[in-house]
Amino acid sequence: MSTIKDVAKLANVSLGTVSNVLNGKTQNEELIQRVESAMKQLSYSPDATARSLKNTKSNTIGIILPDVTQKFHTDFLMELERLFRGKGFGISIKFSRNNRLIERKSVESFWEMRIAGMILYSALAQKAREEWAQIHTPLLLVSRYDAASFPGDNIVLDYSCAFSQVVKMLRGRGMLQVALIIDRDLLEEAKLNRIFQESFPDPALIKIVDGSRERGFQAMFELCLSCSRIDSVIAGSPEIGEGVKKALDMLKMTRLPVYVIKESSWIDDTGTYAGEISLSPRLVAREAANRLLQAIENPQLHESITQYIPARFEQTLPIQVGIQPAEEELHFAMYDCSSAHSLEMLAMIYEKESGKQIHFDLYSYRELEELLYQQSTSRDSRYDGFMMDITWLEGLIESGCVQNLDHLAARFDSYLNGFIEGAVKDYGMYVESLYGIPFMSGAQILFYQRDLFENRTLQMRFRRKYNADLLPPETWSQFNTVAEFFTQAYTPDSPVKYGTSIPMSGNVYIAIEYLSRLWSCGGQIFNSLGQVCINSTNAMQALKSLLKSYQYSSRRNLNSWNEVADEFAQGNSAMVILYSSDAGDINNYTKSKTAGNIGYAPIPGGMPVLGGWSLGINRYSKHQEEAERFLLWACGKQNSIPLSLLGGSTLRQEYYERPDLENLEPWKQVVLDSHRMSRKRAMPEILDESRFKNSIYTKIIPEEILAVAEGQRSEAEAVQRMEERIKALIAGTYRERDLLSGRKIK
Repeated sequence: MSTIKDVAKLANVSLGTVSNVLNGKTQNEELIQRVESAMKQLSYSPDATARSLKNTKSNTIGIILPDVTQKFHTDFLMELERLFRGKGFGISIKFSRNNRLIERKSVESFWEMRIAGMILYSALAQKAREEWAQIHTPLLLVSRYDAASFPGDNIVLDYSCAFSQVVKMLRGRGMLQVALIIDRDLLEEAKLNRIFQESFPDPALIKIVDGSRERGFQAMFELCLSCSRIDSVIAGSPEIGEGVKKALDMLKMTRLPVYVIKESSWIDDTGTYAGEISLSPRLVAREAANRLLQAIENPQLHESITQYIPARFEQTLPIQVGIQPAEEELHFAMYDCSSAHSLEMLAMIYEKESGKQIHFDLYSYRELEELLYQQSTSRDSRYDGFMMDITWLEGLIESGCVQNLDHLAARFDSYLNGFIEGAVKDYGMYVESLYGIPFMSGAQILFYQRDLFENRTLQMRFRRKYNADLLPPETWSQFNTVAEFFTQAYTPDSPVKYGTSIPMSGNVYIAIEYLSRLWSCGGQIFNSLGQVCINSTNAMQALKSLLKSYQYSSRRNLNSWNEVADEFAQGNSAMVILYSSDAGDINNYTKSKTAGNIGYAPIPGGMPVLGGWSLGINRYSKHQEEAERFLLWACGKQNSIPLSLLGGSTLRQEYYERPDLENLEPWKQVVLDSHRMSRKRAMPEILDESRFKNSIYTKIIPEEILAVAEGQRSEAEAVQRMEERIKALIAGTYRERDLLSGRKIK
């Protein structure tokens, strides 16, 4: 392994010069190039731990866990490692095996290593003990109880409220004989014993076990032998739950509902458990890392606190909920996208249960839009339902082809309340009436290759070049600066070819890229009175920003978000802005080179463009009742997870709040943030020709942007022409309407 001395020798400089380069203390470009060239030839990386020794402070975080046999502990550890690595810290791990002596020796060992901070995950009662008195480093305890004597932060895993929910629900359903199989620590330290016995006072219903599958299996048999009747079972861990289920299988009691305290896992739990009480290990890790980092970075200002993280109770709904025998086959016209493919696969379950086939025809964006307006004109009943882009809703409803669904809204109020806040209004309502069911999410997110932003050498280069820290950009100006830095044409040593990937073709995708910049600059297409006002300085500034970003891209003719996502997934660009519904494959290890290395954040400028789709019913369908039942099933709560697992997306709030599936889409929380910030594209009043409304975003704006990119006109001319063409469209000018409809002009 190469050392700093080897670097100094090869670069023919002193050790002090190498140190100055590593710490950003020199602006001498010749010396910087020599040192960095030597580092590259020797594959040398600065040793953070060695650098910290001279300051008698390690850049290592000590972590003590009971074990890694439980998935909760494993996921907790992996998330901690990711978070600390992003802040420049390594981790050192020790296992206590729930043994007080081993735990104490681990604490003492870490103290001797002069670690930067320590996290102790313990099931043992932490009383005031001698070993804590000698520790003068930031400490954090993760436990199931409030350890008031612990000399550091305490995160309490609080199962009491969720456990109480389960107990009250079972009691409310008339279940009087509920069995509880649990380990002693969780029963006593988490104070679950009192909660349980208030509703089920018979002590014979409680079995205390050591938490293993075998003991859970044994306890279930013993309960069945001693109790004349059992209505349901609560298992205290996933291991106990597996033992309980095995016993019930052998006893032919598979219909007995089992609730389990475990990390939520839809794949494991659906069809296995009636519900689970769960805590997210990644959420616990994030809170623990944040508290410890605050203590490390601001020791004089940090005050230790006890923070409770409540568990959640979730019931597991069978996917067959809502399916009834059908009399007719159904036909749906769908946009050719991942969510449509997901529903097509999932519909096999509906077909099997209903006895009738669901046919899906897939179309491109423009093909589907034209088809639906043609269907309206001809009153065609061929399709029973269809997908609707969020910008089509007004025009299609005004054209008369979309069935009003107010009767469903009145009957299924709780059903509609389960969507992301505002989604029903944005995706399905027009003039206070319901016409569509929210189906596919449309939240814009900034994705980036995380290791590029964590690379110390790249961070130093960026600071020298721009006098700023290399961070995920929060403004479009910062976005372009970072994109320039990572583009090899401007920075030859960049590890990626391009700073960003951008769709650049004459369709709606480039208009959306423009709109987010336009809004963040304070520009608009229509003012508060509905008047066209895009010909402005702000609009020109936004266009210049977009075209500058384009300089840092591959400049390929990328025609869709899928093509943009693929370029990023192949590792060719540092950053990309995608809708969440199109981002699934970038984290798929079989399809993406960037999987596992993805950072994510709200888009620069804070003005995302709301996208997404709903499902509607053809007003002229001959099978409207059947089609409505299918829509309610397809967009139901029970399908939110399988649709996402199959590659699609959902607008169900419950999916984004679930503690599991974060490995699949770790950016779930950012989706909710993006939806809260997003704005809809404004539509003008064109009552006589509703079908032309969306042309503002699919033709007029994209065509003018491309004209500037191809050197045909200036930014000022482009925004002026945008305004003129939009005004002509609204006024009903023959030439503009004919241009948009594709007719030849004489």
